[in-house]
Amino acid sequence: MSLIPTEIRDNPQRPGVQAQVYIPDQLIADARNLVTQPILLAAGVLKRGTILGQQTVSPVQVIPKPGNAGNGTVAPVTVGSAIETGGYALLATSATVFSVTNPEGVVLGDATVGTAFAHAEINLTITAGATAFAVGDGFTVNVFDVVGTYVECVRTASDGSQVPVAILVDDADAADGPVTAGAYVAGEFNASWLIYSPTWSLPALVSAMRPYGLFAKTSLSAASPSNNSAP
Repeated sequence: MSLIPTEIRDNPQRPGVQAQVYIPDQLIADARNLVTQPILLAAGVLKRGTILGQQTVSPVQVIPKPGNAGNGTVAPVTVGSAIETGGYALLATSATVFSVTNPEGVVLGDATVGTAFAHAEINLTITAGATAFAVGDGFTVNVFDVVGTYVECVRTASDGSQVPVAILVDDADAADGPVTAGAYVAGEFNASWLIYSPTWSLPALVSAMRPYGLFAKTSLSAASPSNNSAP
């Protein structure tokens, strides 16, 4: 996420006055009990107040080699029981065959374009595009440590992130890969300001968050009741 700085220059040529207005949102219901921690947001472009779940499966990121002749893709990619964190290198030795090397430099075998590559460390499929691959084309498949990685909480997920355990502190952009962000892991929040997947209903979400120290409250209006006049 990029920040836009406000310039405050020294020794102005003439006196001047600046005013900035801080307008807090209404996400926090009670600031006294807030607990935050740094997290790794694995994917998505998410807004402050988004409900997060922690993954129990290592997230992956596929990066094409700059200057690839072919425009094919690598997907899906899943991790195996012996997965290692770091970058897996896929290097084309022909238009249809890629050598697969793990982060320690060990060659795991050859992946044939259009055929699933299966290994105890990683599973993937390389799919050809409209332009054929050439010798020297490649991809890097980055595998990140699952500890501390979060995504938007979806109730129907099966990677551990279906459990609502945190709330995003600030807007974050992880569209191009994991980024460091902040999360509330305990506190009291305004339910109407929470952002959550449509797979959740608010009553179900409120109940699911409660065991993790996240309490969602319904806000009360200070406006006079419209039907409170005497007959």
